[in-house]
Amino acid sequence: MRRAALAAVSLCFASAAAQAHTVIAGIGGFPGGLLHPLLVPAHALALIALGFLAGTVSRPMQIMLMTVFAGAAVASFGLIAMAYSTTQAETLVLLLGAATGLLLAANITPPFPFAAILAAAISSAVIFDSVPQVLTVSETASALTGTALSATALAAAAAIVAGALPQHAGTIAIRIAGSWIAASAIMVLALRLSA
Repeated sequence: MRRAALAAVSLCFASAAAQAHTVIAGIGGFPGGLLHPLLVPAHALALIALGFLAGTVSRPMQIMLMTVFAGAAVASFGLIAMAYSTTQAETLVLLLGAATGLLLAANITPPFPFAAILAAAISSAVIFDSVPQVLTVSETASALTGTALSATALAAAAAIVAGALPQHAGTIAIRIAGSWIAASAIMVLALRLSA
């Protein structure tokens, strides 16, 4: 027990300063952007929840939702290029992930306009929260391109998985996943607000 405590204290003092938006040290640009939505838990949960929500609607609506998602990513990319930024993007990702998870847990399929707004909001929040802290425009553009592609692919893959599940068992599995996503996001938000 004493050795474990000493090891934990040693690790705390040996750790380097945290770097925002660096998922794996030394991997930046396009590869870092590709990994970002997959390895940042808040992003992955919100994207999976959105994909599961998209998987509960018809195939044409799924395609339209993913098109809105990709379009919002491009629009967000344009806003970032015009030097627009926000400091609350991660909180927004968590709020949107929690809201989407609650919709899934309650087995509520929102009307398409609401689902499209939700898809656009999640897309924009993930892109704004993925802006790397680099000084070059080309590396930022490369990283955000990777993030947009990876985020769209993750949401689309979750939609395909949700759509392929058997009717009754799939509904139960999606409701359970939604409740876990909502609970996780709410716990992280509560910890942030209490700090």
